Amino acid sequence: MENSTQPVLFVSHGAPTIALSNSPAAQFLSTLGDTLQKPKAIVVFSAHLDTRDNIEISAGPLPELVYDFYGFPQKLYEIEYPAKGAPELAGKIAGMLESAGIAASQKPDLGWDHGVWIPLSLMYPDADIPVVEVSISSRLGAAFNFKLGEVLAPLREEGVLMIGSGGISHNLREIFASPRDPSGVQKVEVFTEWVAEKLISGDYQSVVEYESLAPHASYNHPTSEHFYPLMTVLGASGNAKAERLHHSVEYDLLAMDAYRFG
Repeated sequence: MENSTQPVLFVSHGAPTIALSNSPAAQFLSTLGDTLQKPKAIVVFSAHLDTRDNIEISAGPLPELVYDFYGFPQKLYEIEYPAKGAPELAGKIAGMLESAGIAASQKPDLGWDHGVWIPLSLMYPDADIPVVEVSISSRLGAAFNFKLGEVLAPLREEGVLMIGSGGISHNLREIFASPRDPSGVQKVEVFTEWVAEKLISGDYQSVVEYESLAPHASYNHPTSEHFYPLMTVLGASGNAKAERLHHSVEYDLLAMDAYRFG
C-alpha cells in the first residue's frame, strides 16, 4: 500500500542530554513517532548543518553519527543510531533544488549531526526508516529557507516525512550568563506565544518576517540557525493548518515547542 501524504514537523531538539533525560520534551518525542503513519523515508533540516551558498545533502548509504558537542556525559557518546541513508532520495532532492535554481551538492561522506539523530533516536528508536539530512542557510535568510521547503513539498505525497529540527527559542549565552536578564523568562514566554498565535492562525508570513515583527526576536534568537528549520517546514507545509503538539521550557529559557502541519 502506498503511503498517504505525510505531514511536516518542527521539533525543538534542545540540549543533547534530552536523549538521556525523562523531561517533558523527551517524553513527548518518545511518543511522537507512534502518532504518525510510518513514513517511507525521513528528511531532516537541522540547525547544525548551516551552509552558506550551497545546500548540502547527506547522500551516503550509512552515514556516521557526528557527536558535535563537548563536555557531556559519556553515555551520550555511546548512543548509536544505525538508520540507513537514502542515496536515491538524496539525488532526487538535489535535482529538485537545482531545477528551482537552488545550488545543491550531494555529500556521500556527510555524517548526521545531533540535530538529526538525537530527536530521531527518541521518535523512531528502531532506526528502521531511511534518513536524509538537508542543510539550511542562515546566510541566505528566512525567505530563502521558506522557498527551500516549498520546492521539496511534493516529497510529502511520496510518503516522505520532513522534519525541521531546531529550537523555538535558543539563547545559550543567556542560559549560562551570570547574572541573567531578570526579564528573560518573560521574553521567552512572550516570543513563543507570539509564534504560537501566528502559526495557529495561519499567519505564516509574519513568522517568516519574525526578525522585524516578533517581540524579543533577537533575545530569543541572537543567531537565526535554530529558527530557520521552522521556515523550511512552513514552506513545505503548503499552508496546511498548524497544530502545537508540545510546549515546555528547559533551563528556564530554552523553549521546546513542537508543531505539526497537515
